[in-house]
Amino acid sequence: MKEENKNTCSCGCQEEHTESQCNCGCEESNHEENCSCGCNEEEKLDPIMVDLEDENGNKVTCEVVEEFEYKEDIYALVENPENKAVYLFKEEIEGDEVQLVNPEDGEFEEVTKYYENLNK
Repeated sequence: MKEENKNTCSCGCQEEHTESQCNCGCEESNHEENCSCGCNEEEKLDPIMVDLEDENGNKVTCEVVEEFEYKEDIYALVENPENKAVYLFKEEIEGDEVQLVNPEDGEFEEVTKYYENLNK
């Protein structure tokens, strides 16, 4: 039985791969999904952080965890890291600025129902 020569993958994962297992663009070929270097994972973008004001007037930096479109408007789900509460905002674009605004009550209920149905 022929033994394949194993090399440390140059993609940075520090694992040994046979030449026939690597295709992550690290100059090896045929990289398999088993590699833990992360080269087959989607590129992770930096999170979008926004400053909100709590009921006491304190600034809380929160993360936009999801954005979605509904009836030609964009909505954002924003998570408070302190209590893990998630808030729904409508995005309004003014020039280069994006403002997060509270949707009207009826709109809030309609968009919430739409979003909940998306994730079923």
